[in-house]
Amino acid sequence: MSPACDLARRRWLAALALGALAASSVASCTPEPPLRVSYHLWAGYEPLRLYVDAAPSATAGLQLVEVADAEAQLQLLRLRQVEAALITLDEVLLGRAQGLDLTVVGIIDVSAGADHVMARDRCRDAAGWRGARVAVERRGPGRLLLQAWCEHLGLDPQQLKLIPYSPPRQLDTWLQHEFDLAVTYQPYVERLRRLGAVSCFDSAVPPPIVLDVLVVRSAILGTHGKAIERLMRTHFRGLEWMHDHAIDARYRIARRFGLPLEDAFTPFIGLIFPSLEEQKDWLEHKFPEVLTTLSGLLQRAGLLPEAAAPWVPASTRFLPPSP
Repeated sequence: MSPACDLARRRWLAALALGALAASSVASCTPEPPLRVSYHLWAGYEPLRLYVDAAPSATAGLQLVEVADAEAQLQLLRLRQVEAALITLDEVLLGRAQGLDLTVVGIIDVSAGADHVMARDRCRDAAGWRGARVAVERRGPGRLLLQAWCEHLGLDPQQLKLIPYSPPRQLDTWLQHEFDLAVTYQPYVERLRRLGAVSCFDSAVPPPIVLDVLVVRSAILGTHGKAIERLMRTHFRGLEWMHDHAIDARYRIARRFGLPLEDAFTPFIGLIFPSLEEQKDWLEHKFPEVLTTLSGLLQRAGLLPEAAAPWVPASTRFLPPSP
């Protein structure tokens, strides 16, 4: 090879190397796309939301999208208008049965007495509730708890008359005596107690069946990894922020739920927020049994097809490192 050709070759290789380096630098500096997260009004999601409001610079890149209910959340996931959702695990099973490819990356909270079946005057046996009118949501944790209560009592759900009233709507209709039982959650449990209702069953009785999780579209696991990690850190920091700023949190939560200041924390009664170590235990060990229990209840309630697999992929790789 002549000296001129060799020089040209060296210059060409150098140009290739510089181009590759420039491309690598651009790629490494390219910001990760934002993570859009849907949620609805629920106490378990408030620590994360409060911290996003209180520390916007620390949570940059996280976009919270509030909607009316879980059905709207699944629709946003289906349309790819959000990448993630804070939602109950039973809704994740329903979403996967409808073809959504979803992965659970964190447990937000576990209901251990936050959800109740409330009676107007006294609790009865199965025979005493035949023909009773029950105010309950059309789907979601309310229907799940109702099915668990019926099985606990030995009552055929077909012998009940279901009235599709959400917990907020149950308050006024309770006064009109439109139903005999209400399946509800905090803070509406306490409001019904003040109207004379008694609790006949709650989510602390059966094995854990009402869980809120952070779920993401499986397709974004490789593109939004850092943002998912940041979101889980935000959840834990939100819990710390509520503890360290209890007075501020009380005022914010009271406004949010439309509660008197003294009742601000009633939405959190019966909720357990798993620690980092408990998260790993849930996702790595308890998850299969919980999914089997949930799937059975949903199928027997007629909400989930019999052929639906009781399986949802879960990952611990986005949890914050242990301190």
